[in-house]
Amino acid sequence: MSIDIDYHIRTLIVEDSAPTRKILGSRMQGLGCKIVGEAEDPAAGLRAFHELDPQLVTLDLIMPQVDGMSSEDLFRTIRKEKPETAVIVISSRHKMAAAPSFLAQGALAYIEKPFLNFDHLQEKLEFVFPQLKQRPKWANNLSGPGRTR
Repeated sequence: MSIDIDYHIRTLIVEDSAPTRKILGSRMQGLGCKIVGEAEDPAAGLRAFHELDPQLVTLDLIMPQVDGMSSEDLFRTIRKEKPETAVIVISSRHKMAAAPSFLAQGALAYIEKPFLNFDHLQEKLEFVFPQLKQRPKWANNLSGPGRTR
């Protein structure tokens, strides 16, 4: 009898910039995440959140509002509907003043663009998802099956 252990964290990326989604996806995979979906606006992010049931969501704060849904609305919805889902809030420097508010509301981390240092993020992910500490090194480079938009 074999036991199939999934060391990866099912991750949804919500980001309006395609190049940033690609960079972020690559960095998150290196930390042990499996990208199960991508969304380019908050409304699409909400649909993907409901369809894919991710364990972790990366959420860009500066995106156009679509169908009445802002990034902040999506954050609050995720926290209300499934508080065990970890959320990493991402923004550029000029939004840094918002960091304490999102952290107080349950965000796992607040990351600024450009993405220069992910060391502190790895520590937080390993604390919330202990299976990441147990994953073999070769498991870091596996990507998820299909990405959705």
